[in-house]
This record gives sequence, structure tokens and C-alpha cells, in this order.
Amino acid sequence: MKIELVIFFKLVIIKRINTIFLEIKIDKLNMKKNIFLLRKGFTLIELLIVIAIIGILASVVLVSFPSSTAKSRDSGRMQELKQIQMALRLYYDINHEMPENKGGSGVPYCDDSSDFLQELVDGKFLPENPKSKPGSSYCYYNYGEDDAAGALLGMELESYQGTGLEGTCRLAGLGWCELDDNNFYCLCTPYSPYW
Repeated sequence: MKIELVIFFKLVIIKRINTIFLEIKIDKLNMKKNIFLLRKGFTLIELLIVIAIIGILASVVLVSFPSSTAKSRDSGRMQELKQIQMALRLYYDINHEMPENKGGSGVPYCDDSSDFLQELVDGKFLPENPKSKPGSSYCYYNYGEDDAAGALLGMELESYQGTGLEGTCRLAGLGWCELDDNNFYCLCTPYSPYW
């Protein structure tokens, strides 16, 4: 009986020890879950890493931003110059002449003049005198009927470097829009009927 009692107590003690260890394991698991649930914020290291990544991305965007804005301004100016060229063609179709050179012989007439291409505004071909955005200016020169170039429109581009820009004409002897000018966009408007 004594042996049975000892064995019984050993079993009870072992069972109790196992129960205690099981409770400790469960408490540890619950503590881990509770700690995870209680942790609502970010650590300082996590915040610094996110700030560093945002800074790197922002610097990449800012490096490419100026060139893309210059390209978009150039594109807008090129479209405006084509609209002025269309107004010149309409003016020529009705008046059988191009607007006169107000800059003088061999001198381009540019949009810094308050009456730049006023003939196109007076004839209702343009709503107002053309003005380029800051950084460039529109210029006009009428070579006359005997020259294949006719009336020349030109402007300096901000972002383009290189000769042979598609849709542009190059001349010799005027001092702008020449063959060696690498950032001018020029449109020739010949004296010929467009109908």
C-alpha cells in the first residue's frame, strides 16, 4: 500500500508539474499574442528606413523633372508656332502677300514688339499678338516672293540640342535658323497657294 501511495503521489506530482508547464507554455503564447496586439506603432528604425526610401525616390523624380518641363514647354511653343504658320498661310491666301518686316532689312521681327504680327490679329487670323512663354521668343522674317523660304518663323528651344529637328527648315545668311544652329526650331512659309 505504501508503494501504491508513493506511486500515486508521484503520478499526481508529475501530472501537476505537466499542468504547470502546459500553463506556462500557454501563458508564453498568450503573452506573445498580447504583445503583438498591444504593439500599435512603428519603431524608430522602421520610420527612418521609410523616410530614406521616400527621400531617394524624391531625388530621382526631381532630377528628371526640369528636363521634362523644358521639353513640355518646347512642345507647346512648337505647336503655337505651327498655329502662327497656319495663320500666315490664311493671311497670304486672302491678301496675296505676307506681313511686312517691321524689324528692318535682314533683322528678324520678334514677339518682344507690342505689335508683333499685328496684321494677323487685325485680320482675325489670331485672337491676340503671339507671345512666347519666358525662356524663348517667336521671331518672323519675310524673305519675299522671290525666295523659296518665303516667310520664316523661328524660336530657340530649351531642351533640344542637335541639327535636323523634324519639321524645321534651315537657311544660310540670316544669322538665325542657319544650318549650324543647334537649338532653333524654324518654319518656312513659302509664297505659294495652298489650295
